[in-house]
Amino acid sequence: MKGRIKPLFYILTVVILITLITSCMATTNVKRLTKGEVIDLSGSWNDTDIAIVTSSLIESSLSSSWINQYKMRSGKNPVVVVGTIQNRSSEHLDTEIIAKRFEMALINTQRVDMVADIAYREEVRDERLDQQIYASESSAVALGKELGADFLLQGAVRTVVDRISGKSVRTYYVSAELIDIETSKKVWVGEESVRKLITQNRYTL
Repeated sequence: MKGRIKPLFYILTVVILITLITSCMATTNVKRLTKGEVIDLSGSWNDTDIAIVTSSLIESSLSSSWINQYKMRSGKNPVVVVGTIQNRSSEHLDTEIIAKRFEMALINTQRVDMVADIAYREEVRDERLDQQIYASESSAVALGKELGADFLLQGAVRTVVDRISGKSVRTYYVSAELIDIETSKKVWVGEESVRKLITQNRYTL
């Protein structure tokens, strides 16, 4: 009798293992999402949050008086350089997306001129110097012709999390400001926040 129990035990063990393995196997399904379709999976920072904060901050910046005041004073468009959008949150965030959205919006108004941002300026300067050596004299660009920026755009992302018993409220604060490079005067400051209630449901087997 004991001799029969062992083979049955092994067979049941194998069946259970196979069942567990097959139940854990995942299939991948891909669906193309339409622009503007809102999907939150983890409750973390996502593309919808980026769209909310950037559109609000850009609207605030463009409706402010700093552009008109500068044009009345100088007779030309203000020149802006994009600085750093710092990530001071508790998550890993790609803040360059926020900076690039700002840059595109300002350029598209045709009321603001943009120069290469700090992160890419060295590449432009290296190319300019290379042309002095390797390009023909007639096609090489001139040195000392950079357009100086009048204003620096910078900002930061911060988070506050309140959590208890499987529920949390996560708030993202995104701030941005434009600084007059010559005087260090802040000509515009804006902030937008996104609050998310996240509920984690636990399933018991």
